[in-house]
Amino acid sequence: MNKNKFGQLEMSAQVTNGVCPTCTEVSMFISLSPEIFRCVTCGADCKQHINGKISYIPITTAHSIDVTVDV
Repeated sequence: MNKNKFGQLEMSAQVTNGVCPTCTEVSMFISLSPEIFRCVTCGADCKQHINGKISYIPITTAHSIDVTVDV
């Protein structure tokens, strides 16, 4: 998150496709930070690794990010 010249927060999210290692489904992943993504299907947090191909590694609960949205 960055602040613009008016003091407003600027946020950007990246959406990618891949196979979730937790639910083994082809799913969309939404970025929570530059390298941490959340599976839209099961909600698992995964770390993105790029080494010739993009792969997702499950994150242990000690490293997961708690994101709640009030509707």
